[in-house]
Amino acid sequence: MVEIVEKGIDSDDYRDYVIRDGKFIGAFDEMYRRIPDPWNIGDAGGIQYDLLLYLVRRYGICAGGGRVLDIGAGRGAFTARLKEIVPAAEIHAVDISPTAVRRAQEDHRDAGIRFSVLDIQKDYLGVEEGYDLVVLSQMVWYILPALGDILHHLLDHVLGRGGYLLINQAFYQPGVQKYGREVVSRVEDLIRIAGKDPLELIETNRLTNHNAILLFRNGVE
Repeated sequence: MVEIVEKGIDSDDYRDYVIRDGKFIGAFDEMYRRIPDPWNIGDAGGIQYDLLLYLVRRYGICAGGGRVLDIGAGRGAFTARLKEIVPAAEIHAVDISPTAVRRAQEDHRDAGIRFSVLDIQKDYLGVEEGYDLVVLSQMVWYILPALGDILHHLLDHVLGRGGYLLINQAFYQPGVQKYGREVVSRVEDLIRIAGKDPLELIETNRLTNHNAILLFRNGVE
């Protein structure tokens, strides 16, 4: 069972606002108010984000338009990069933190991206349907109580027929993870919960800071 602790934090370490000592904190808005770039994303450079964009290009996702939902977009750095390669797409980027959303709107006011506040654990049933691409980047640990329901709803309802779900997620090395081990601890657990095999699975730094990128498609078993 996941455990949630009280908020009210005075720290410059993002981990103190997210997961600490095996307990979920979830003080995301406090984190963004205190730390401008808590994840050190910058302009979303680096191999993980490059690989996400590579898969979008490889499969021609939204190349001629379409609808994109970026969940947990933070300040919108990756969303802005995505908009550059699918300029004709309508992109809706959401985050639980009003502070992050406000700053995303300020930073990318001319990008043609719609930013709004949404708690995907509470509001996923109300998310619009018919998206061609849904992005879920580094979100798994933060939605564990509803992970299965959210993934199934995204795949079966939010995505249109033939739509893509693109997941980017870091995993702990064996023996390191303290939170949520009974739900997810390996890439295989995430695939099992999704209930279908990914079209693509790209793993990097498997022996150190293990990260996995998975691409699923609605209507493709």
